[in-house]
Amino acid sequence: MIRKKEIRQRMIQRALALHKKIYPCANRRKLQDCFTSEEDRIFFWFNTEDQTTHVLYEDL
Repeated sequence: MIRKKEIRQRMIQRALALHKKIYPCANRRKLQDCFTSEEDRIFFWFNTEDQTTHVLYEDL
C-alpha cells in the first residue's frame, strides 16, 4: 500500500513538471481521486489549463 502511495505522489510530481498547472479531471475534486488501476499498471488522469485531459501510467 505504501508503494502505491509513493507512486501516486511521484506521478503527480511528474505531471506538474511536465505541465506546471494540473487539475482533477471529470467530476473529481482532488488529484488523489484521479487514479485508476488495470492489471499491473496505475493510471493518473488529469486536466491542464487548456481543459484537455492527459494520462500518465506506471507499471506496478
